[in-house]
Amino acid sequence: MTELSLILRLARNDFSYFFRTKWLMAILISLHLSDMLVVALVYKNLMSINYFQFFVPAVIVMGLFVAALDTGRRIWLAIREGVIQYYLSLPITLRGIVVAYLLAGGLAAVVYSSSLLLIALVVLPAQAVWNTFILLPFLFILAMGLAGIAATLAALASTHGEYFFACQQVVQTVLLTLSTVFYPIEVVKTYFPAILVNIVSANPLSLAAEAMRQYTFSGYPVQPLLLISILLTSLPFTIVGAIAYLAVLRTFRVKGKL
Repeated sequence: MTELSLILRLARNDFSYFFRTKWLMAILISLHLSDMLVVALVYKNLMSINYFQFFVPAVIVMGLFVAALDTGRRIWLAIREGVIQYYLSLPITLRGIVVAYLLAGGLAAVVYSSSLLLIALVVLPAQAVWNTFILLPFLFILAMGLAGIAATLAALASTHGEYFFACQQVVQTVLLTLSTVFYPIEVVKTYFPAILVNIVSANPLSLAAEAMRQYTFSGYPVQPLLLISILLTSLPFTIVGAIAYLAVLRTFRVKGKL
């Protein structure tokens, strides 16, 4: 069996695990539906903009983010429960294991966010659905980058579960707060200093949310520059996550433990 086929089989196994946790799926979907149908509608009456039209596309990106971060939980469980030793016994390289997890995390996030997109299309008709197919490969790269963040957290806190979940919540809060998921960039410029405005503008979640708003739900022509920006801001997360997880695997191979 070739290395590629082993990577794909391992990725398929991890991908299916995300959707086998029915309780997690139920909680995530209910939370994001409440964001779409409660938060967006309530805030619509409090904002000068059409907040419902602004926020619903962002919920899809939030779903992508949350699903990708679950990769860290699966990696942490594999480390804590000894599954990682089984992976190391397989005829697959350490890099192959890392690639498999990142692929699975990216794919799970895209599939989950696509289900939210289908729901969003019911409550907020899109102007250019076909633009979404152009966005999907770049959203997949973003999801792999977010999975890389999760892998980094799992690697750093692999022996202390409470640290992992606490760090995950901190990272999630920071990345969402310093983005245009919840509020327009004009609001950010009003209240944030210039350096934070630049960070918010470069946040890949901001870029993905803006792409979803403009290209899918507003129907503007796709601009390659925005897609390239999503790619360039996502890749560093993927690389750092891959390196961190690879370091953990090497430690396990040499010492048998962390």
